[in-house]
Amino acid sequence: MCKHHDANAHTNVLEASLAYFFAKNSKMSISLKTDDKSILSVLLYQFLSEKSAYSSFKEFNKVVKDNFISRDDFKFWFDRFSSGKLDEEEDDLSISDLKSVLSDDKHRLRACIFFETLKEKRSIEKSNDEKVTDAYNRLSKVIDIDFSEFSSCFNRFIGGNLKLKDCEFSDLPLEIVEQVVENLDYFGRSAFRKVSKNMRSIVDDAKVNVDFLRIKIAETSTAIGFDSIRPIRYYQLFGRCYMSREFGEKDLKDQNHWELAVNELKIILNHKKFTIDTLKIQFACFSHFNRFGRILKSLDDKLHVRHLFLSSDLVHPLENIIPFLKPEILETISVNSYFFCADLMKRLMGMDQWKNARNLEIYGILCNFGSTENVLHFENITLHVLTMVNNEELAQIKKILLESSQIETFCIDVSIRGKIDWNVIEGGLGPIIPGIDGIRRLVSRNKQQFYEIEEEEKSVKFVRKTYY
Repeated sequence: MCKHHDANAHTNVLEASLAYFFAKNSKMSISLKTDDKSILSVLLYQFLSEKSAYSSFKEFNKVVKDNFISRDDFKFWFDRFSSGKLDEEEDDLSISDLKSVLSDDKHRLRACIFFETLKEKRSIEKSNDEKVTDAYNRLSKVIDIDFSEFSSCFNRFIGGNLKLKDCEFSDLPLEIVEQVVENLDYFGRSAFRKVSKNMRSIVDDAKVNVDFLRIKIAETSTAIGFDSIRPIRYYQLFGRCYMSREFGEKDLKDQNHWELAVNELKIILNHKKFTIDTLKIQFACFSHFNRFGRILKSLDDKLHVRHLFLSSDLVHPLENIIPFLKPEILETISVNSYFFCADLMKRLMGMDQWKNARNLEIYGILCNFGSTENVLHFENITLHVLTMVNNEELAQIKKILLESSQIETFCIDVSIRGKIDWNVIEGGLGPIIPGIDGIRRLVSRNKQQFYEIEEEEKSVKFVRKTYY
């Protein structure tokens, strides 16, 4: 064997020797034949047993046979250990540190137990209990280990199970870990992110598909909910901050609930592969509405949202929210109309998100659409109004229906308060006489098409049809 007195050379010697060592022990070669970490751990264990390099060399080769590690190599590693050095690192480790290297690493610890197992395997006159006890007594002088843990490993090795390392989550293939992460809910992913930098990277790079995300912002509380899971809620009460979630409540003392909510929202919304089918945001606080806008401005990319529902009694948030949504994804805009006006509609028409959306829902009062062209591109429009629409509003609706080539359905729903008054409908739309089939129709300018009118007690719906 070549005698190169540098750490790398001796590490290579160990790697080559290891294959030989376990090949000489029949099936014991299968799990460790390329495991230089284990063989070096055995040498360290012998050093810590306070034996000389020579006596350790003799003992080692008595167990392994064939002198596959030379005496000079033993001396080299024992000298490194004496200097507080391990592997190729230029450490300065104490004896206590070196013992911790073995006791704190299951892989290294089990390599030492395995070596003791090999020693005892040669003793045919002892009972198994005697072998376990003798081996434990020797090892426990060097390494602090519970007898039950030692005997479990010892008996496993004696029985032919030679794995020194348990299969851990970190050993799984990357594609399996990614699949596991993708099937976790938000709280599971949050826990995984805290495990390590590597796990955080995997979590942040995994796809997140959410059917429903709800954000409710008030003066003293913020709630964030996913699908049917109970929302996480940060709130202020009697000068203290609390967080409640599915599994209980936590007192966060003098922290600020909004700052904690902001951090949570930034992690959620800044996820690179986050897709949301339905996003519902409720505002009950003017100051936090502006702060939420700053969160959206800080995002690296626009949000992937298909259906947007906005509610606010204080301000109209629509023009401050939709610019941060991907225009090619957004399909539905649903919003209260308390602050809708012609000027706002004009500003919205300058946004791709508004122009590309296909469905519009408005709650509250019938807004002034301004120019009819502001809504002609929608395919489905639903108005949930507080009071029955008047003649002027119906005239505007009629104009929209007759000018649009895109609208498939237009529904007026007064179920919030009241019911449909057909006399008012006819007064605004003009006389609409039922056909012989009893169905009322509004004929469009395209003579091949018309709107079939579906009447209910609390709603009226115009559905585009084609003559055949």
